[in-house]
Amino acid sequence: MANIIAQLDVLTKTPPVDPIERLNLYNAAKKLVIATEDPSNTICRVIGSPMILTFSQIACDLGLFERLAETPSPLSSASLSASSGADPVFLSRVLRFLASNDMITETGEDAFIANAVSRTLARPGFRAGIAHTFWAIMPCLQATPKFLADTGYVNPVDVLHSPFQIAHKTDKPSYVWAMEQPKLMADFNLWMTEQHQGQSTWLDVFDFANHVQDSSADTLIFVDIGGGLGQQCALLKKEHPQIPGRVVLQDQPFVLPHSIPIDGVEKQPFDFWTEQPLKGARIYYMRNVLEDYPDDKAITILRNTLSAMLSNSLLLIDEMIIPNHGASPRSTVQDMTMMASLASAERTERQWDALLDKAGLKILQKNAYNVATGESIIVTALK
Repeated sequence: MANIIAQLDVLTKTPPVDPIERLNLYNAAKKLVIATEDPSNTICRVIGSPMILTFSQIACDLGLFERLAETPSPLSSASLSASSGADPVFLSRVLRFLASNDMITETGEDAFIANAVSRTLARPGFRAGIAHTFWAIMPCLQATPKFLADTGYVNPVDVLHSPFQIAHKTDKPSYVWAMEQPKLMADFNLWMTEQHQGQSTWLDVFDFANHVQDSSADTLIFVDIGGGLGQQCALLKKEHPQIPGRVVLQDQPFVLPHSIPIDGVEKQPFDFWTEQPLKGARIYYMRNVLEDYPDDKAITILRNTLSAMLSNSLLLIDEMIIPNHGASPRSTVQDMTMMASLASAERTERQWDALLDKAGLKILQKNAYNVATGESIIVTALK
C-alpha cells in the first residue's frame, strides 16, 4: 500500500501530458476516491458543493486568485487584506475554506500560495465562467426543485415557462433576456471563448476544403445559421483564407450589431423559424442551435434549412452528443444547465439519430472533436 501511495504522489507532481492519458487517469482516480471516501464525507461534500462556487465568486470579486498567481511566495490573510480591502479575519476564513477545497494551497499557518486551480481562475475567461454560472445559472438551479414539483416532474420543454423565468422574474425567453444584460453577456462570451481557446474544433475533423474544392468567388460555400457573434465564421476564415466563395453569418437583427467584424464575411438578418432564403449553399452550419429546442421545434428549424439544400449541400450540426451509455459529468452538467435555464436538453446519440431521420436527413459522419465533452460535428445530407 505504501508503494501505491508513493506512486500516486509521483503522479500528482508529474501527471501525463497526453490529454487522453490524463482523462483516463482522472477517471480512475475519481473511482478510487468514491471507493475509499467515507459515505458521510461524500454527503458532506455534496452539501458543501454550492459553497465552492459561492466563495470562488467572492474570491474572484476580491482579486484573490490573481494576487496569489502573480506572487511566487506564500501570502498571509493580512497581506491579501491590504490588497483587497477585505477584513483580515473574514479573509482568513475564506482562504481556509478555499485551501480545504484545493482551490489554493495552504503552506503553513495563515500562509497561502497559488496552485493549478487558482492560476487557472486568475485568467479572465475562467473568472467570467464562475460569474456567469453564479449570477445566471445558480438562481435557475435554486428554482428548479419547486418548479418541477409544481409541474408534476414533466420534462421542461417550454422556453417561456421554466425555472429561468421564476429565478430571474421575467416573462421573456432566456436568450432575449440575456441580450439586455450587458455584464452577463460579456461574461458569457468571454467564458465561451476561453473554453475553446487552444482546443480542437470542428475543422479538425471535417475536410472543409475538399467539399468546396471547385468553388469560385460567387459560390455560396458557408452559411452559419444562428451564428451569434460570428466566431465560427472567423475561425473558418482564419483556417482557410485562400478558399474562394461567399461566407454568410445569419442571426437575429438584435444580435448582429454585437458580432465581431470579419473581412470577407457577409451578415444577414435571419429568423430560423422562417424558410432559409439562401439557396444551394455547399455547407449550412448550426452550432449549439438545436440544443435549445425540443424535437418538434428543432424539426421545424431543420426543415426550414432543408428547403434550401441541393443534392451537393451538406448541413453540419455542431453539438454535444451524449453517449447512450457512460456519459461524462461535463455533458450531463451541461444537460442539467440546459434544462434549468432554457427548458431544453443535450441529446444522446440515439436521440440525434431519431431526430435527424425524422427531419428528413441522412447522417454521413459523426466525429467528436472534444472527447471530454462529447462536442461533435454531425455531417448530414438530404435523403
